[in-house]
Amino acid sequence: MGGTPLKGVKLYLEGPGRECRPVSFVSTEEVRAATLSRISGRSGEESVEITLLADADGHLARQIDREGFRYKFDGSEISWSLIVA
Repeated sequence: MGGTPLKGVKLYLEGPGRECRPVSFVSTEEVRAATLSRISGRSGEESVEITLLADADGHLARQIDREGFRYKFDGSEISWSLIVA
C-alpha cells in the first residue's frame, strides 16, 4: 500500500466472522523487516514501509505482512485482511 491511496478507492478490513470495517489511510512507517510477523528468514537489518489504518472509531490497525494485506488492531492478536474496493 505504500504512499497515499488513490482518491475514490475504499478500504475495508475483514476480520472474524467476516466482519467488515471501513478504514482510512493514516500514515506509513519504516520498520525493521524482522518485526513483521509474516516474514521469516529475512535479515533483521532490512527496512520495510508499513501502512497504518484507522476505523471510524479511531482504532488503529498496523500492517503485519510484507505484502500489505494483513493487519492487526492495537491491543488485539486477531489478524484482519485488507479489502480494496
